[in-house]
Amino acid sequence: MRKLLLSLLVLVGFTFAENVLVIDVEGMTCEMCPLAVKKAVSEVEGVKWVKTSLQNRIAVVVTEDNVKEDSVLRAISKAGNYKGKVIGKAKF
Repeated sequence: MRKLLLSLLVLVGFTFAENVLVIDVEGMTCEMCPLAVKKAVSEVEGVKWVKTSLQNRIAVVVTEDNVKEDSVLRAISKAGNYKGKVIGKAKF
C-alpha cells in the first residue's frame, strides 16, 4: 500500500499542483461509489484533479494551495455514506 501511495504522489506531482491529498474513503462498496465521490470532490472550488479507486478505497485529490482539507472531506461525506480520512499529503 505504501508503494502505491508513493507512486500516486510521484505521478500526480507531474501535474505541477499545489497540494496532493491521499484520502482513505470508508463506505465505498460498489462500482458507482468512486464515481459519486469523484463527482462530489470535483465540485469543491479549487480542486484541480481527482482519482478514486474502489479496489484500494482511496481518493487522490490535487488542489490549489487555498483549499482546506475539511472542505474535501465534507464533500466526500455529503456524496453518500462515506467517511474520508487523510492518510498522506504532499505540497508541490
